Amino acid sequence: MQLFKINNSVWTIELVDKDTLLKKYNEDSEEKAFFAYGVTLFSSHEIWINKDMCFDQQINTLKHELTHCFIFNYGMFNVPHYTEEMVCDIVANINDFINTVIEDFKRKNENKVV
Repeated sequence: MQLFKINNSVWTIELVDKDTLLKKYNEDSEEKAFFAYGVTLFSSHEIWINKDMCFDQQINTLKHELTHCFIFNYGMFNVPHYTEEMVCDIVANINDFINTVIEDFKRKNENKVV
């Protein structure tokens, strides 16, 4: 498990097996999936990543889930439609946050066997 902080909230990142992740995804989602890369659990401030994927896919998935986390923590989750300018603002503001968390994740996990 890895901890990170965003907007004064502490979150965790956990690598979980594909069956546990898929079960949680299907419990929390209105749509049913047959495979899940990752899930962001807003109420418990957790990000779960499928540990059964290659490391590069784990990194890409974590970037995606961190974007959900950023949008949620900065109050943009209830905006029904994003304009191009809003997306550009999100990308510009999220870059340092994501890179910092990703580099920490890489240091802690890249030598582990997946």
